[in-house]
Amino acid sequence: MNSAFSERMSTLRQKKGISQKEAAESLGVSQALLSHYEKGIRECSLDFLARAAAFYDVSSDYILGISEAEKPFRENFDDIDVSVDEEFRTSTLFRAATVLHDDFVQNGTGKSDLIKLYFAVSIYNLAVLAIRAGYIPKSWINLGLNQANAYSKATLELLSRNLASETQEKTVKNIRQPMCIKTVISAAEKAIVKNMKSTANINLDS
Repeated sequence: MNSAFSERMSTLRQKKGISQKEAAESLGVSQALLSHYEKGIRECSLDFLARAAAFYDVSSDYILGISEAEKPFRENFDDIDVSVDEEFRTSTLFRAATVLHDDFVQNGTGKSDLIKLYFAVSIYNLAVLAIRAGYIPKSWINLGLNQANAYSKATLELLSRNLASETQEKTVKNIRQPMCIKTVISAAEKAIVKNMKSTANINLDS
């Protein structure tokens, strides 16, 4: 384990206001072993890592030092459907993105970094348009605007293919039905169909 693990194990216990002995009892290990974990002398098992994350109410990624966020990505937003999710709002987009991110990762489909890159490049596309409109500084990107636009679209396509290659059809019991995702899908499909109809009319007229 890295040094972040030992430091955070110690910090989380102190933050909880309990002794090493009390923490060890709650985590089902000896005080000596917990002391080794907190000093970085011994590496812990995945089972212990899961128990520690549950006990301290943080994500495993946080304990390992992979993430600076104590809670899982999705928990930065309300995890329960809310009435506004029936409307296509910016908050609905954010919630749909967090739910999809965690669903992919928790089900072993797609690496977290790959999914975050997909979202990042999508935002990059919008940022290029914002630069053209003068909303943000041109100096924030190193590529020319035309290059940035073309390369980002090509990268999105590549990322989509990489994600698709890791995705396999499977039957999931008790499938969840987040309203935020349903709303985003509905809005996107309407835009896609409208765009395809407009393109078809243009082709017929030309």
